[in-house]
Amino acid sequence: MTTKPSERIVVFVTPAQKLAITSSADALGVSVSELMRRAVLSFNATSEQVKAASLVDRLRAPKTPDPLNVALRQVAERAAAREARDAALVAKVASKRTLATEGPKPLAALEPDPDDVLPQTCDSGDDLGAPDESDEDASFSRRS
Repeated sequence: MTTKPSERIVVFVTPAQKLAITSSADALGVSVSELMRRAVLSFNATSEQVKAASLVDRLRAPKTPDPLNVALRQVAERAAAREARDAALVAKVASKRTLATEGPKPLAALEPDPDDVLPQTCDSGDDLGAPDESDEDASFSRRS
């Protein structure tokens, strides 16, 4: 008893795949539908092959971000930011306490740094604003 096919299966293929399938069907002298039907019915995959193909498909699938993982990362980032802010606040309070207990050092108590050349240059007693013979071009200093 032969039954006439009445069900349809739609298969999406690329233009190159369609051309290859159509060329194969023409070369065999059958329709594309008949070629596909014969190919599928003659396909005898074991369950292990099907499982392997499924694994390959899952590995090739684009990874979507896991919502739970995203939420956990956000919580961890917020906690790290909060801890950093709290540590900065503790350091600031400790610094204020240290200054309050020690008090500010008077300027006279500070010893000059022997490597500092600025006080030696500025305390030379020379009037740095007075004109001298090195002022050849007075236009820069607005002197006439």
